[in-house]
Amino acid sequence: MRQRADKPGHAPEERLVELEAEGHRLAGILHMPESAGHPCPVVVYCPGKNGERYEVHRLAVKFARRLAEQGIACLRFDYYGLGLSDGWFHEMTTSTKIRDTLAALRFVRETEGVDPGRIAFLGFSDGARIALMSAVRTGISRLLLWSPLFSEFGGNFPGGRKPRFFRHPLYPDAMVKPWAGLWVGMDFYRDLQQIDIGKELLACEADSLLIYGTDDPLIEEEFAYMETTRYPIYSGTARHRVSPVEGAGHLFTSVRLEEKLMDESFRWLAASFGLPAGTGKEGTI
Repeated sequence: MRQRADKPGHAPEERLVELEAEGHRLAGILHMPESAGHPCPVVVYCPGKNGERYEVHRLAVKFARRLAEQGIACLRFDYYGLGLSDGWFHEMTTSTKIRDTLAALRFVRETEGVDPGRIAFLGFSDGARIALMSAVRTGISRLLLWSPLFSEFGGNFPGGRKPRFFRHPLYPDAMVKPWAGLWVGMDFYRDLQQIDIGKELLACEADSLLIYGTDDPLIEEEFAYMETTRYPIYSGTARHRVSPVEGAGHLFTSVRLEEKLMDESFRWLAASFGLPAGTGKEGTI
């Protein structure tokens, strides 16, 4: 357990936690704000395809600590097959990640000091698909999306070209293909074939904020491939806000860009959770 006291009167707590998902152990960190005498809202973080609880340039850590300093709890965790959790990466699928996210949701709902009526999912990159589909299955009404990639173009076999698989060098019963220094299992792609992401997008009734970078070729491909104008989540309305960040790439890899991402995200969450105006890192909301 780690205590922080960056500001007078604010001592957020960081707890190592262990979640359980169908008999598997998942490792997590729960950020809890200083007790205000009433239950606090909470954000459940859904990392990207090979993301872990800390995320690139520790973005999830920075944002979770900022939330806790401002009265919002946050749970960061490793999916099955990633980080410190049980399993191997080639065993991971979209369905196992949704299972794990629902286990994380049960955990925060049962956590003392958390308001089970004020919960948001935050999905980054591929994690946006997990957050969206988890919201559809649970009725969670707040969805924050960073650089969302709802489609897996390799999984859709564009042009009818299927990827070539090999037997895993250590687990010969598993058919895998290399990706980003990891082995992705055939089951990952089989699972994707069962998902109608358009149907999932239309079924989502959560209020949302979608933030993406204007210099992100993955988002450009997503927009072109998916015909995003069909889906409310891209509509840019009061319920479904869309915020492009000028000059940002997929990972918001500069201090200025990540500050803009976190500031806008915090303001939207605070308003959605009905929190009183307070002082964020860059000013007053």
